[in-house]
Amino acid sequence: MNWTARQLRAIVAIAERRNISHAAVELQLTQPTVSRMLSRVESDLGQPLFTRDAGGATPTEAGLRFAERAGEALQALDDVTDEIRSLDGRLVGKICVAMPDTVGHSLFIPLIDRFAGIHPDVELRVMAAHPNSVPLALMAGDADVGVVSSAHKDNNLITTPLANEHLHLVGAAPRRRRPPQPRSRGAEAPVIEPVVETVTLAEVADHALALPAIQPGLRAIIDAAFAQRQLRPNVVLEVDAEDALVELIESGRAHSIMNFAGVQRLVIEGRLVARRIIDPPIQRLLSTAVPEGRQTTRLMRAVEQTIHELAFEQRARAQWEPWQG
Repeated sequence: MNWTARQLRAIVAIAERRNISHAAVELQLTQPTVSRMLSRVESDLGQPLFTRDAGGATPTEAGLRFAERAGEALQALDDVTDEIRSLDGRLVGKICVAMPDTVGHSLFIPLIDRFAGIHPDVELRVMAAHPNSVPLALMAGDADVGVVSSAHKDNNLITTPLANEHLHLVGAAPRRRRPPQPRSRGAEAPVIEPVVETVTLAEVADHALALPAIQPGLRAIIDAAFAQRQLRPNVVLEVDAEDALVELIESGRAHSIMNFAGVQRLVIEGRLVARRIIDPPIQRLLSTAVPEGRQTTRLMRAVEQTIHELAFEQRARAQWEPWQG
């Protein structure tokens, strides 16, 4: 049986998407082309790999086994192709990096730009995910390298400390504050280092707060800090959508406890005010992470190293403290 890599990729895509049309879109092929590929493989095997109905395509037991083995074969083919191409020392291949939105605000664009300049043969994909979802993406194989926090760590990940992230009390800026004036056409954007004041946890307790509900790790850290000082946070709303939370804060209806990196642009523009919480500080450790048990490639190590370099460069703007081991 002489199956092509395109046919194998079609079977894997159908098994993942449970739909021939959706698989065709992913593969950038027409639906009839993918259907013909599937029919050819099924004809060679003498049995169906999927049952088709109006709802899509459901793998049979044979289909599940075939898709699993085909995926392994395609991964092995990709790996050996990358190895051969990198014999001259170049980094080549595809890699996906997952990190929370709030961290990505400071790292996504610099990471893409840095890698494109140094490693032009690498296809880098970045994935913005809910903090709880980053470990899941790594363990499922949807991402190769991630950034996780100590609030969302997973014992099945190998982590390397990146930076300490202090949480801040974030509220609407006073109306008298004015955002920076627009720069003239053609001028380079200035690098603005934010000036951040501090606030004690006892003072935070006096504010009406909107806090996340479904982030058990982050919420647990916040609640533990208040309990340590025998204080009770004045939680008036629980909001798990970041955009909605920021809009609520900017309206002046509540404050929130957030990391600075996620709101740094709005603080610099004068729309929000962020004050670092002290006495006691609330902080979490950011780390790069890769799945345990998976071979760490040169490309994965290069991505991790670049993330660490960029985190150090962005430390002032993101209000990160370099980790001291």
